[in-house]
Amino acid sequence: MFTLFDFEDLIEQQLHHNQDRSLFYEPVDGQGVLSPSRETVYFIKYRPNEIANFIRSASLNGTTQYLIEYTANKTIQLFIRANQYLDFSRQDYRQLQHIYEGLFERVDRLCRQEETFDEEIDHLFRSHYKNLQAYLLESNGNEIFKKYRESPNVFAVKCTEYSPEFQMRLLRIDVSTIEQPVIDIGCGQQGSLVHFLRENGIESYGMDRSAWNITYLHQANWFDCTFVPGTWGTAISHMAFSNHFMHHHLRSDGDYKRYAKKYMEILQSLKLGGSFTYAPSLSFMEEILISSTESYTVEANAYSTKVTRIK
Repeated sequence: MFTLFDFEDLIEQQLHHNQDRSLFYEPVDGQGVLSPSRETVYFIKYRPNEIANFIRSASLNGTTQYLIEYTANKTIQLFIRANQYLDFSRQDYRQLQHIYEGLFERVDRLCRQEETFDEEIDHLFRSHYKNLQAYLLESNGNEIFKKYRESPNVFAVKCTEYSPEFQMRLLRIDVSTIEQPVIDIGCGQQGSLVHFLRENGIESYGMDRSAWNITYLHQANWFDCTFVPGTWGTAISHMAFSNHFMHHHLRSDGDYKRYAKKYMEILQSLKLGGSFTYAPSLSFMEEILISSTESYTVEANAYSTKVTRIK
């Protein structure tokens, strides 16, 4: 009997099977380098009734949406682990769920046939990979995927969560003088800096699209968050928001205007005397701030920038 545990395990195996392969590389034969895993083929071909019954049962007991969301979330996590600069809005998440809803329906129909052939399974997954390719281009543009067309293997553009002590030192943050409350924008999955600050009596919160959802960590894309004016004593972002802003500033198809708008929203969310401290620096924005407004002071060094609201 195929169970929910089997389903989750199969999804993990399938994603692991293709995790180092480029979705955009096309060999001369045009077949692509992604494929269904041996386990996936086995279940569809030799245990189709169990798969079909599982999908039907999920529809009857109301867990179909969970299965769709689980698979879409795992896929997004895989994309982001491969390239931290990929960005997905709430609408993008819903669109990916729609893609997987269609895939499950096609798998269900295939499993209800009297016999399933290898060619049918291959066609099903090649069609799915084309849908994922189109989805990535629509959500993130063509420019970021050009390099992925050159090799069958994915090159990783990863990020890591640095130690609290290193972040504090690089950003020149002093626990004894930091203004509260604190928001760490792009805090990482574990929110280590947030935990460190709270352990030192500082009211702190974190947000990150991969963060564990607990009382003071919020799983969200910064574009889906509203930074309310006059809220924060200190905003922090180490190798996160400004890093992505710089990436879009340098890209020929970058969404730099959206980042500039969110940057100003973060500054406006500061209390009087509050500051936004981040790395890397954004000289092109800081120069505009210095020349166009007297509401903020800018202190930049070789590693980071601190913008303080003074009016």
